[in-house]
Amino acid sequence: MSRWEVLLRMLDDNDKFIMPSGFIPPAERFSMMPEIDRWVVNHAIDFLASDESDKMKLAINLSAASFDNEEMINCITDKIAQTGIDPTRMIFEITETVAMADLELTASFMAKLRKLGCRTALDDFGVGYSSFAYLKDLPVDYVKIDGSFVCDIDSNELNRAIVKSMNDVAQAMGKLTVAEFVENEACRHVLELMGVDYLQGYYIGRPAIPAFEARRIELVRRTVSSS
Repeated sequence: MSRWEVLLRMLDDNDKFIMPSGFIPPAERFSMMPEIDRWVVNHAIDFLASDESDKMKLAINLSAASFDNEEMINCITDKIAQTGIDPTRMIFEITETVAMADLELTASFMAKLRKLGCRTALDDFGVGYSSFAYLKDLPVDYVKIDGSFVCDIDSNELNRAIVKSMNDVAQAMGKLTVAEFVENEACRHVLELMGVDYLQGYYIGRPAIPAFEARRIELVRRTVSSS
């Protein structure tokens, strides 16, 4: 079973990529994030449905604006029913910072996702101030250890100790762990010895446009140019 994270990019008038930092803040300012989240969810599930092997899982990031919006749960529910995909093939991620802003709301929303059969993940774990204290109260299947602790783990003894403690505590709670920003073999080796469950980073695989999405982008360009 292969696992991939969905990354969002925007095309400008010259077909150049705009990174999330260039369009997410304005979208948040004008309350557009729930609409963007639904767009991403719909296209991600369509992509999963097009995978004939049924051996791919996608991690999808959600914004805080979708947590108190029942439309998101309805959107996911309807799309699962429409496509007939196995909901366990979707992992919905939220960042630790967002979770800390309203722990009760976050826990409720993630419980609804798990009730649908989806998996959940806590992203950027370790950047908060009381991570271990609330981790046990969040219904998450995966804990993604923040890359700032991982990237130099082969040479930084302090970060190595921090990552080990995060991994040990998360696994003791029955959660799977993911180390972000794995960029070389030395880093991979250290994490493997620690017993981290999954690795993510440029050493494992770089961002790429799947063939399905490449065809969709090409179709959009032709449609726009002919209108």
